[in-house]
Amino acid sequence: MNILVLGGTRFSGRAFTEHAVRNGHDVTLLHRSAEDPGIAGITRRLVGSRDPNEGDGLAQLESLIASGQTFDAVVDMCGFVPRVVRASCELLAPVAGRYLFVSSVSVYRITADGAPDENAPVIELDDPTTEEINSAEAYGGLKALCEDEVRRAFGDQRSCIVRPGLIVGPNDPTDRFTWWTRVLRTESAVPVPEPGGAATFIDARDLAAFYLHCLEHDHAGVYNAAGPSERLTLPDFARQAHAALQSETELVAAPEPWLLEQDVQPWRDIPVWLAEDSQSLHRASNARALDHGLRLRPLADTARDTAAWDTQRQSPELTAGLDPARIASLVAMRDTARQ
Repeated sequence: MNILVLGGTRFSGRAFTEHAVRNGHDVTLLHRSAEDPGIAGITRRLVGSRDPNEGDGLAQLESLIASGQTFDAVVDMCGFVPRVVRASCELLAPVAGRYLFVSSVSVYRITADGAPDENAPVIELDDPTTEEINSAEAYGGLKALCEDEVRRAFGDQRSCIVRPGLIVGPNDPTDRFTWWTRVLRTESAVPVPEPGGAATFIDARDLAAFYLHCLEHDHAGVYNAAGPSERLTLPDFARQAHAALQSETELVAAPEPWLLEQDVQPWRDIPVWLAEDSQSLHRASNARALDHGLRLRPLADTARDTAAWDTQRQSPELTAGLDPARIASLVAMRDTARQ
């Protein structure tokens, strides 16, 4: 296939681009950064913003199309604002076979007990013209509106909407999952929220393989792409990662109310942990995606590979999670409370 990737140079986008090239497909990239991403085997690389108000990315595509270029598929890794997605779709609909849009499970209303499947209602913004992503609701609502633009241009049979959960694995710029693999290798003890709620995530490489599978098999419609294949609580997740890394770190049970009293916040301070009223984000049904070819590797493999990548990059300061001093302080407080 001849595939156009919008974005595609970082993390899950990079994983897809590399996977598509390895599987013999021709890949054209359009991305903003002038820095060469160093992905071997791509057919061409266009540098420019796809936002018509900011750059000439679409103008470059238009010139390519005028020369006779067509695409079997488009994979949109970086659509966040409906206006920008609309411009891309209107240009590409006449010359592309199908359009795969990377959305998010954040399109669903966030609740304490929901378990949304693909038919669940999505967020409707009070102001659909906003372009400010200043909250989880705004992010999810804008993603839902972007999905509408894709369907409007490509129709139901030529559009594929994938809604990933938390994306993890090597090359993760957020360090959320990496925080766990780091502390389980370097700290003597770490607090683990109890009961902790659910914990779901998907390896970027599994997500990349699913994107390509959808294109190769002409899948249309909407798919929640989340893992792992077995549903886990956060303590389950910590224990499995601990075992995979052969960690000697003590897992210290820390009641959620106690952590909140210490101003330890879900997600911000202990990644993967979600607040009680936000559990639906970790409960989106992945049944349809599994039925249509999603394959999920074991947590142990992702943990080991992420730890190896973190070591290879020389373990820089993390951008997420509690720092070592704060971890040690919390563990000491729990030890005192248990005496």
